[in-house]
Amino acid sequence: MLDNQGGIHLPLPSRAQRDIPAASSAHCTAQAVLGNGYGTRKNAESWLELCNLYLLNAKQDVAELREQEEFHFGWDLKDLDLHVFDVVATLTSGLRIAYTVKPEVRLNSRPGSRDKNGERYDDRTFMEKMGNVTWWATVHTQLYHDVRLVTEGDINQIDLRNAQMFAAVREQDGEADAIAFAVAKAIPAEGGRSLRDLTIETGLQARGYRALIRLMRSGMLRAVQREIIRPTTIVHLPRR
Repeated sequence: MLDNQGGIHLPLPSRAQRDIPAASSAHCTAQAVLGNGYGTRKNAESWLELCNLYLLNAKQDVAELREQEEFHFGWDLKDLDLHVFDVVATLTSGLRIAYTVKPEVRLNSRPGSRDKNGERYDDRTFMEKMGNVTWWATVHTQLYHDVRLVTEGDINQIDLRNAQMFAAVREQDGEADAIAFAVAKAIPAEGGRSLRDLTIETGLQARGYRALIRLMRSGMLRAVQREIIRPTTIVHLPRR
C-alpha cells in the first residue's frame, strides 16, 4: 500500500490564461493532471490538444507546460491582435516553444472576421494567419524561440499510449523507487531484462512495476525497441 500518512494533496491549479468551456456540443473538453509528484491540472479544448499535452509531458527536456497562453501583437497598441497558444513548453535549456494544435481539415479554413477567442482572422486562411503570428512571436517580440503546429498526423499512437502510462505513475513511492533503482542498476551493461522479471525481483508487485515505469519516464531505463510498454517489454540501461 502507498503511504498516505502525509494526508491527501491536491494538484496545483492550472495556469491557463483563458478559461475553456466545461462542455461543448462540437468537440470534447478535458482536464488532466500532469507533471511530477502531485502534479498540475491542465485543460484541453479537444482530444487532439489533450494528446499533445500528454506527449509533451513525457519529454524529458520539458520543464514546464502552460496551456492557453495569450499572445498579443500588432502595430496598433490600442487595438492589438490576439492569438491563444494551446500550450507553451519551457525546456530545461530555457527555450520556450509555443504550440498551436489544429486538425488538418481546418488548416486552410477561413472562419470569418473573428473566431471564438476574439482572434482577428479577416479573410486569411488559418495557415496565412499563423505565418504572421509566428513572425511576431519569434522575430519581432522574441517572446518565444519557436512556434510549432501540431495536427493529428503528428500523434504517434505508441508514444501516446506510453505517455499516458507515464502520466499515471507520476506520484513517487520512496521505498519502491529505491528498490526499483537498485534492481535496474544491476542490469548488465550490454544486456536487457523484461519488466516482468524486474518487477518480480523488486518483490513489490504493482508498486515495483509502477516504480520501474517511473525509471523509464526519467530516462534511466529504455525499451530496447519502440513499442507500447507492457510487462514483456525488454529494457536496458542507456549508455552515458
